[in-house]
Amino acid sequence: MSGTGRAWRLAALLAGCNLAAIGVAVSAPPIEEFTRADEFGSVQISPDGNYLAMVTGQVGDSRLLFFNLLEKRFEVAVAATGSQEISGYQWVSAQRVVYFPGWRYTGNKFATWTGDFVGINRDGKRHGLIYGPRGDDSVHQGHTRRRQSSLATGSVLSRLPGDDRFILISEQPWRQFGRFWHENPDAMPRIARLDVFSGDKRNLGTVPLASARVLLDSEHEPRFAFGLGEANVLTAIWKPERRADWQRFEVEGFRPDTVIPHAFTHNEGAVQFSGVREGESLSALYEMDLEDHRVTRLFGHEVVDIDRVIFAYQGGPVIGVRLQHGRQQYHWLEPGHPVARTHQALERAFPGQSVVLTSMTQDRRRGVAVVYSDVNPGDFYVVDLESMAASLTVRARRWVQPGRMRPMTPIELPARDGLVLHGYLTRPEGEGPYPMVVVPHGGPHGVRDRWGYDPETQLLASRGYAVLQVNFRGSGGYGVDFEQAGYGEWGGKMQDDIADATRWAVAEGIADAERVCIYGASFGGYSALMGAVREPDLYRCAIAFAGVYDLELMFTTGDVRLSRAGRDYLDKVLGGDRSVLREASPVYHAERIKAPVLMVHGSEDWRADASHARRMKTALENAGKAHEWIELRGEGHGIFDDDTRRAYYEQLLAFLARHIGRE
Repeated sequence: MSGTGRAWRLAALLAGCNLAAIGVAVSAPPIEEFTRADEFGSVQISPDGNYLAMVTGQVGDSRLLFFNLLEKRFEVAVAATGSQEISGYQWVSAQRVVYFPGWRYTGNKFATWTGDFVGINRDGKRHGLIYGPRGDDSVHQGHTRRRQSSLATGSVLSRLPGDDRFILISEQPWRQFGRFWHENPDAMPRIARLDVFSGDKRNLGTVPLASARVLLDSEHEPRFAFGLGEANVLTAIWKPERRADWQRFEVEGFRPDTVIPHAFTHNEGAVQFSGVREGESLSALYEMDLEDHRVTRLFGHEVVDIDRVIFAYQGGPVIGVRLQHGRQQYHWLEPGHPVARTHQALERAFPGQSVVLTSMTQDRRRGVAVVYSDVNPGDFYVVDLESMAASLTVRARRWVQPGRMRPMTPIELPARDGLVLHGYLTRPEGEGPYPMVVVPHGGPHGVRDRWGYDPETQLLASRGYAVLQVNFRGSGGYGVDFEQAGYGEWGGKMQDDIADATRWAVAEGIADAERVCIYGASFGGYSALMGAVREPDLYRCAIAFAGVYDLELMFTTGDVRLSRAGRDYLDKVLGGDRSVLREASPVYHAERIKAPVLMVHGSEDWRADASHARRMKTALENAGKAHEWIELRGEGHGIFDDDTRRAYYEQLLAFLARHIGRE
């Protein structure tokens, strides 16, 4: 099959007509088009290619659906019950799917997966809990017997080709810490064979390495793992032959917490892995010979980390890597491989958009690809890899018209100390300078803004605002050093980066200096008010949603401090110096704020306790500062209810219009 010699025959293509480009006056889309959740969030093809499994992306109303490709009709829909969501799923045979229910807890916008597996046939039969710590009868509706709880986090290693009854899983045991159970990082994972119908489990042995990440060979036998050895030294174990004992050796020269094993090479004499070398910052792809332990660098980018690896097929070697440099990019180690040629041909068929193959049939003749861009939320295509045809199946948000959305442009600029920053700018229609909203992302560490469709950004652009998003130091994706440069800088250099990007946009004639607002959620909410404190003459208004405003409270409220890992994180990124924490907390500097403030907080927020917002509100009142206050009753660290979300954005847009809107 040649990816370059044939034209793609596309059975259905999106046709987005840009009415503004032809001079037709159009009104802004209604708010509901941006506040509604994705209609479809995931699509995967069955191993035999006859069915699709799909999950609706509606928060609070997720369903697993099965679509018959031969008869072109939906046959079964399974709704999550009670306080459940369907967090993910996986075909384990041509007839059966295992899905992973998440549970909605008070104060949490999104469902939390607790480790349960639920099995269901594509005809809706034999639906029941087969694995997990919850041991709850409520999900399986009497179709299977109650399973004994497994106090471990399970992950699917293999679906065992030719075997429709069993899968291989890895289990990372839990331990109790105070009143809570967490994964035990000192424990050795167990390998087990799980019956996807009855839930019966047979332990196959323990991998003798703490927190080991296991690789299977071509016969689906565990034969390699990375983990932590003595004194937290990066250690590898492997079996030279399937029935041999594990051999152990240390791997020097890498930062242990960055190393991820991905696959064996074709001859199984080497393994491919990604990681960051000591003395370097960016992750790269490597290959290690298992006989002499020699490591060879296969690929690394000069600016960004490896975002994802692309496998030949299920269980096959890595043939390419995905990067997030500006927009999504691919580098192919084997550009002539059929999977690589499929990606390249789809990208030619959909210029300006990104492509991800989500799944493939067992015979590798058909697959599902999602095509998305900054103006397209995502379209799911069934791809025939032999006839080179693609047919549109469903759209993530069928009501969105890409031709009416605004492009997201990658940007690059220097911070005041010379550090290079990257981000994105979305301009509204018309000529600048524009009123602009600066939107620092949440997280903040390890998280980053990405190129793609963002409904909030598009809503703001549709109302005439430019939107600036900058990956300030501390963000993920630009290397370990870039992320660690944000440690201890929540109210310092991280905030300077955001201000530097704002001034850059003004200097470039993009933003109207008299009409700039800063707005964010979670850490972004903190950053919005800290920006108003540090730069009182730069921002004309500030909007803070679900923010933390007193950094000392992070150690006594909220969920982060409940685990050892969470407390270690707070010590690492904030430190314990009380005077430093107070200097970086907006609640102690309300008198410096000049800009009108809108504060929004959920009464049941589990991450940023509502006491943060109440203290900040009191501080603004005592300082005599103009502010508006919205408490969302029953909401947590985000907005769960569609009607509440729509009402919130109506108030947000009204606030922006009063303070930076065009006259």
